[in-house]
Amino acid sequence: MKFYHKYKEALEAHGYRVDEHGFVWDTMGNQSAGEDNYGNVQSKDPNVTHICQTAQAEMDKPKPAPKKVAKKVVQDDTVITG
Repeated sequence: MKFYHKYKEALEAHGYRVDEHGFVWDTMGNQSAGEDNYGNVQSKDPNVTHICQTAQAEMDKPKPAPKKVAKKVVQDDTVITG
C-alpha cells in the first residue's frame, strides 16, 4: 500500500485524485504529490500535506468506549436489559 492510499478519501473529498501508483493529482491534472519506488514521499502542494495531517489526526483520535447497559431485576427474578 502506498502512502497516499491511506488518505485517499480525504484527498478526494477536497478535489484531488489518487491513482494506483500512489501519485496525487489536482483538479487541473497537475501532479501534486507522489511516492517513489523506495518509499520516499514528496509533495509540491502544501494543501496535500495539510489534508493528510488532518486526516491522520482524525485517525489517531481515541474511539469512545461503549456504554454499559444496566440490568434491572424484577420481583419474579427475570432479568430485563434496557
